[in-house]
Amino acid sequence: MVLTSLDSPLSQNSAMDDNPSKAAEMLPEPDKQELPERSKPSKPKKEKATKPAKAPKGPMPPKTKREAAPAPNDSDSMFKVGFLADVHQERPSARVVTRFPPEPNGYLHIGHSKAIAINFGFARYHSGDCYLRFDDTNPAGEKKEFDDSIEETVRWLGFTPKRITHSSDNFDRLYELAEVLIEKDGAYVCHCNSELLRCLS
Repeated sequence: MVLTSLDSPLSQNSAMDDNPSKAAEMLPEPDKQELPERSKPSKPKKEKATKPAKAPKGPMPPKTKREAAPAPNDSDSMFKVGFLADVHQERPSARVVTRFPPEPNGYLHIGHSKAIAINFGFARYHSGDCYLRFDDTNPAGEKKEFDDSIEETVRWLGFTPKRITHSSDNFDRLYELAEVLIEKDGAYVCHCNSELLRCLS
């Protein structure tokens, strides 16, 4: 067993372990010697080379005013810039009339929504009209429920047709015009069956 007095270095060490703040007080202050300042080696200054004067250019073309890009959530942006804007600028019309002509033999899919947005949106943007015209020329696969579903989808997408029409509305008139064409030798009735048509082609 080793006995130490309270003034011995060993007892001071154990006191420092128990109380870190007291330990900090007991440490001797380091000698503060002033160190001489080190001077940095000076770099030679580079002389700036004078640039040769640029030759004057020809007359500058006038700056064309670019139309600002539409906001990302602007539903009419496709009619303000790009292909659809060019279409209207090439052949401007006082009255724009478009149509969306689905065949009512099934429900619409995502591709139809793009066609609806273009046809109805283009007309609306130019203060025109868009018709919903059902292309009901194949009665075997058509149902009233498809008509109703298509009309409901158009309205759900935020558009209202100017009028709803059907291709079959014009069948009688188209038949009369076909007869006139036949009488004028501008058309004929083909009686070939599918087998004969395959041989002709």
